[in-house]
Amino acid sequence: MSTPAGLPAMFAALLLAFAAVAAAWRLARFGAREPAVWLQPLAAALLYCVLFPPLLPMRDDALTLLAPGAPADAPRGQPVVALPGAPPLARAVSVPDLATALRAFPGARHILVRGGGLARRDREAVADRELRFEPAASRGIDALDWPPQVPLGREWQIAGHALPPSRRVELRDPAGALVDAVDLDREGRFVLAAPARGAGPVRFELQVLGEQRALVDRASIPLVVTGGSALRIIVRAGAINPELKYWRRWAADAGLQVQLTAALTNGVSLHAGDARLNESELAAADLVILDSRAWPDLSPAEKQALQSAVRAGLGLLLRVDTTPAPATVAQWRELGFVLTPAAAPRGVTLDRALGARERTAFTLAPVEVQAPGSVVALAADDATAVVRWHDEGRGRIGLSRLIDSYRLLLLGADERYSALWAGLLDALSRPRPPPADGPQIPRDEWVRERMVFCGLGAAASVRPAADDTAIPLAVGADGCAAYWPALAGWQSLDTGGDSRLFYVRAADDAITWRTTLDRRATMDLARSAVPDPAAAAAGSTATTPDAAAGGRTQGRVAPAHSEPMSRWPWAAAWLLAIATSWWRERRIGS
Repeated sequence: MSTPAGLPAMFAALLLAFAAVAAAWRLARFGAREPAVWLQPLAAALLYCVLFPPLLPMRDDALTLLAPGAPADAPRGQPVVALPGAPPLARAVSVPDLATALRAFPGARHILVRGGGLARRDREAVADRELRFEPAASRGIDALDWPPQVPLGREWQIAGHALPPSRRVELRDPAGALVDAVDLDREGRFVLAAPARGAGPVRFELQVLGEQRALVDRASIPLVVTGGSALRIIVRAGAINPELKYWRRWAADAGLQVQLTAALTNGVSLHAGDARLNESELAAADLVILDSRAWPDLSPAEKQALQSAVRAGLGLLLRVDTTPAPATVAQWRELGFVLTPAAAPRGVTLDRALGARERTAFTLAPVEVQAPGSVVALAADDATAVVRWHDEGRGRIGLSRLIDSYRLLLLGADERYSALWAGLLDALSRPRPPPADGPQIPRDEWVRERMVFCGLGAAASVRPAADDTAIPLAVGADGCAAYWPALAGWQSLDTGGDSRLFYVRAADDAITWRTTLDRRATMDLARSAVPDPAAAAAGSTATTPDAAAGGRTQGRVAPAHSEPMSRWPWAAAWLLAIATSWWRERRIGS
């Protein structure tokens, strides 16, 4: 409510009159014993400032923006606006977004943002204005990283960082069952793992717990499990052993197409499919696995065909399960691996590589391997290389001396066994052509916020999983289209013959992570946003109406807006003056 124009002057006159009467009365009563007659006029002036605080000029070229998480105060001397979710402040004007605030204050060239940061639409509205950012403290998840797509049967990992009071993180599958859990380290970091079971889109949930297992933060972890096509593998083994037995069972469960030949005894072999190593079979295969006992049984023609196929893209895994024959050592040297027989097998642990919670011993074949220029695909806890590989033409050749990886299955660690062998097959198998480039799909998006798809054709639409109705997109000349999701969950982008899945988070999902992304983007924008030199020059001087008429310019004119100062300092000073006057009166009267 506005103050009547004559009210301050009337109060000023009354206060001055009362102050004069009080000062005259004190002089008449105490005489020379009262030298501080100025206390009454001072108290009257301070009371006037309490009732009618002095007005501070407000900068027309500056604006304070309160974002969610901002403190419930703001600097004086410039307009203050509050975005949805910001703390209440009496002198702040509520606005739905920054663009609305800039339309209300068109002269604002300097923006101060306080709180959690600006959303994407607000960052775009900053344009060429100068931006300063005062981030607010946060809690919960502030870093996350996980693969958006995972092959079926592969173990995948999620790494991240959480702020206090976080103590522990848990990963739960779509059914709510606990998959993995770990306490945060001293820096607040964590790594969790889970197997990929069942092809298609899936949503895990990450829960961050504090003291007494209180929920601090939660975030959805969406990923797509891809099935792909089955690998064709040819296995030639010199003998049946537990390693081969359990590997065949796993390969069958994983859907691999395995062609096997394994010797049972002299002149007797086990055959499953066509495991011949001729040109046609090798061209159709993705990987060949040979152990050191089967290699001497290969004919020169098979070895030559195998090496030619590897250079053309085939993968080859050599397994050392016993002390190899001297001829095998010499021939494998030509393949890039220098083998030195050892006295006995060697025990190692693979807890770090396999992510095991308990120490488990494994056995390496009695041989030492040197392979200059090779890549270590699997290393023991003592840094001993267990599996190596190197490129050979367009293909790869690997060598493993791990004898008993099947121990993982006996210990119930099926996922660890699957991750071990899936990783080896992925590294060595014939390379598949990369998928064709598709549309660019943003990854971390929330409901009712604008998304932008690029790389689209003329006919593109979005189909929410919860609603089978296709929503056509208006694709611009640059191949991009905007989309405002109204529903959370899995949705598909259809581009005419191709469909890509993406996930939209609910408004209350991963709130801290959302604030972290906005904070980082706002900090980057604040470092890069500089005022427009022309606008800054125009804002440094202003033209009065008289100057506009007569062509004269002056320095900066007084701002058109002002706001009253805070009453609390004036009230405190008034109380101090009144208390001092009372104390002196008591002292003189006594």
